[in-house]
Amino acid sequence: MTDRPLRNTRRTFLASSALGALSAVATGATAAATGETVEPTATVECSTVSVDDWGDAVSARAVFEDGSFVDVVEGAPESFGAPGRVIESVTFAGFDGNEWTVTNDATDCDPGEKSVTFTDSRATVRPGQFLEMDTYPGRLISQVDLHFVDGTSQEKVHLDGPQSPDGITGVYRGTGEHAGKVVEAIEIFHDLGYVTHYVRNPAAEKCLLGKETPQERLVEVMGATEGAVDYEFTVDGPVRKVALSDRRGAGGNDAVSTSGDTTTVTGTTGNPGYSDVYAVGGPVTDFSQTGGDGDYVLREAEWRIVEDTAPATDLLAVVATEAGEVSYEFTVDGAVRKVTNAGPKRSAAGNDEVTENGDGTVTVSGFTGNTGYGDTYAVTGDVTDFTRTGGDAAFRIDYNGRERTPEELVAQH
Repeated sequence: MTDRPLRNTRRTFLASSALGALSAVATGATAAATGETVEPTATVECSTVSVDDWGDAVSARAVFEDGSFVDVVEGAPESFGAPGRVIESVTFAGFDGNEWTVTNDATDCDPGEKSVTFTDSRATVRPGQFLEMDTYPGRLISQVDLHFVDGTSQEKVHLDGPQSPDGITGVYRGTGEHAGKVVEAIEIFHDLGYVTHYVRNPAAEKCLLGKETPQERLVEVMGATEGAVDYEFTVDGPVRKVALSDRRGAGGNDAVSTSGDTTTVTGTTGNPGYSDVYAVGGPVTDFSQTGGDGDYVLREAEWRIVEDTAPATDLLAVVATEAGEVSYEFTVDGAVRKVTNAGPKRSAAGNDEVTENGDGTVTVSGFTGNTGYGDTYAVTGDVTDFTRTGGDAAFRIDYNGRERTPEELVAQH
């Protein structure tokens, strides 16, 4: 592989490999006649990949520092990426499994404003996310899915006809049984799967701090005018009182009662700036003002992590690179969560176990196999040991999009 710097924030590469020819469909008449491989050429500039020549490549994946990725299957767009997110690496693939990869060494660049942003329970999508639309404005967006930290997903949009980026932008959040859940990522498919945008919420783990379940969120009854507000509401799930300050919090004149899976809350508040706050673990099915002449606002609080000192959450994936099996075990001085919605090839599954050792460490035992298949975990803390425990297939470790050997993974902390 040859890297040719164009300027400080830009790198151009020509992926090189002594590979055999692909079919005439992939290589063109000249390449088919000569038996030569046509190598892809492209430029990586911070958050964008610009393709000069797809060559033999028929797909590509751009992986970003925060664990997001963009997959291009048909090898058609001249550019793709994710504004506001820095590219770690780009891998092009051919029909027969050949790959060409470039690593972005200029990750200290400024990627600009994000086109997809998150609170704990909401994803906001703006048109600028879809760079490839500039080349093919007629492409359609067929599906939008939300993925949550508890491993569940919810389809939010499914279209049968063309749709521009303007029509798919907006705010997405869980509804029904998914209401209030912390969002792990939003996944957007267009052209029947030709392009996939998987945008991860980098603060998802931190949004769980102080919550007892991934679905739990704060519901606040706040006075809007002078006067008392008596109220009652029911929730299909658990409820607990929360005190945020001396003016915002449920108190002794507020009651929470449970009958089966249903919780009923009765309370009194009133006057501007005063409120009752509850942590709610299910949908609010009914709300009514039962007394008082004051006006009120009923709202759900959504949190956006602006700055924090909590440990960073990293994505660690164990991926097989050839046919066969891989069994492995690693230990983390901290916390680990299986990521079960990283796509059909990269999600941790039931045959992968996360065990707390009782001393602040966690041991993960897993199994995967066959080219491109693997297991993904959200890791908070240092990886202190990594060992292959079985199988003979080659594999790699992706840590926040960068490939690591077991020795490098353990030594980097």
